[in-house]
Amino acid sequence: MRVTWVSGDKEPQQVQYGNGKSQTSQVTTFSQDNMCSTSILPSPAIDFGWHDPGYIHSAVMNGLKPSSTFSYRYGSNSVGWSDQIQFKTPPAGGSDELKFLAFGDMGKAPRDASVEHYIQPGSLSVMKAMGDEVASGGVDSIFHIGDISYATGFLVEWDFFLHLISPVASQVAYMTAIGNHERDYADSGSVYITPDSGGECGVPYETYFPMPVPAKDKPWYSIEQGPVHFTVISTEHDWSQNSEQYNWMNNDMASVDRSRTPWIVFSGHRPMYSTSNGISIIPSVDDKFVQAVEPLLLANKVDLALFGHVHNYERTCAVYQSQCKAMPKKDQKWNRHL
Repeated sequence: MRVTWVSGDKEPQQVQYGNGKSQTSQVTTFSQDNMCSTSILPSPAIDFGWHDPGYIHSAVMNGLKPSSTFSYRYGSNSVGWSDQIQFKTPPAGGSDELKFLAFGDMGKAPRDASVEHYIQPGSLSVMKAMGDEVASGGVDSIFHIGDISYATGFLVEWDFFLHLISPVASQVAYMTAIGNHERDYADSGSVYITPDSGGECGVPYETYFPMPVPAKDKPWYSIEQGPVHFTVISTEHDWSQNSEQYNWMNNDMASVDRSRTPWIVFSGHRPMYSTSNGISIIPSVDDKFVQAVEPLLLANKVDLALFGHVHNYERTCAVYQSQCKAMPKKDQKWNRHL
């Protein structure tokens, strides 16, 4: 399990956990030079939205037992230590049960009347509900499926968001997928060229949330918890047929041992189906994405597809090629979307 924290000190620190175990942090940061901008479309991230992020420390706690609780703290003698924090590990892949929360597009909002450039008032209600669920002991892990902080080039708002989620993200696994408001910008290599990231182009996101991805700016990965295999993709990077990501997701899902993890949950930010057409110049649903990727879900008998992006709750019947095939039932060949 990886723990990540921010400090003003660039010297490596430690996470101490369990019965006398410790790991030294790897330290990284990013600068204005890492942000995206163009002469035609200058970005806030490289100019008036810039904020020094400090130093991001990250360390992996090894040797943890699944479905167990332990305490940890992070810091150093020179800069001080955090409080002792209780953490619950998720169940091992192949075990019988998993309880997880999934959502997208949460963002952040102030509790007082202060004004930010872009707030999401519903985030306070979501955090309250998640906090109650985590405190009850009924949550093994959390999946935040894109549009994470909505900092969109105003970098100080990442600090705001990280402080908001800390009560839950410090106690259970907090997994993420990248969204348009983390990655998209003109001439940056994203599939969509809207300025939605404000010039961040995925750099703060990947630094604050180092997921088990194959390489930098390739934010797709899979993990197994309980009876579930999670395949997490980026809808903002090339998913076209025979692209690197397309081949990866196909190979990943095809290699799942269904006797060990009988459920496959596929997730990415932009949905394949929605009743909303959206208000952007980019439609909520990209037909090319559906045409390229949906056959992989069918071929690999994906049980559930989780998406964000559209700020409404919607779920489908078992569907394929825009046709409702049946009501959901385990081991059908059709996929359900949420």
